[in-house]
Amino acid sequence: MKAIGTVAGLFWTTCLGVVALFAFFSAIGAITPGEVTGLTVAVCVLATVCVVHFWRVRHALGDHHHDELARTVHAMRERRGF
Repeated sequence: MKAIGTVAGLFWTTCLGVVALFAFFSAIGAITPGEVTGLTVAVCVLATVCVVHFWRVRHALGDHHHDELARTVHAMRERRGF
């Protein structure tokens, strides 16, 4: 199960990286979103999926049914210094 969690974390981190790179290259003018319509649509869908996923995780952590998961997340943050 830990391997699945690691792969999922890697997937969501990669998704955020792709969205951030697209936004960065769009901001500096290297790509024009209108010229790469397919890529723009794909990144918008990916960004929407990321937002929905992170909203659901945030909502689930606020629930009292997942106290053990919340404690694990807080312990990871404390180890990193947040």
